[in-house]
Amino acid sequence: MNSCTAALAVVAMLVFSTSATPCSDICAAECALSLQTCQISGALGELCATANTICTKDCDAACYCIDSCAEKCGSAFAACKGDGTDLLKLETCSLNFEACEAQCGAQCEVQTYSDAIKAVIPGA
Repeated sequence: MNSCTAALAVVAMLVFSTSATPCSDICAAECALSLQTCQISGALGELCATANTICTKDCDAACYCIDSCAEKCGSAFAACKGDGTDLLKLETCSLNFEACEAQCGAQCEVQTYSDAIKAVIPGA
């Protein structure tokens, strides 16, 4: 029975991950699958919840910049490309989108790192 449940969980994860696009959705699904697998084994007891908390926090940290930049740059790209019939404009908008993603990601990572340092070392 446990192997059947685990198989269904894997199938559900695959279906979910193919339809989910934001980093946080995919990462959260992976944490949920790991938690379920841990709980099915029953060997780790309370450590499953602790591991899930760590996994979720890692997802939040890792995906914040990816998701926020995708939203910001994606909105700008959608406004830029219009209906998408002008191929030259579409190419220009695509290049602008890539530049936006790179710049936004770098700025977000530096800011996130700075905030983490300030949280650990007050006054930094």
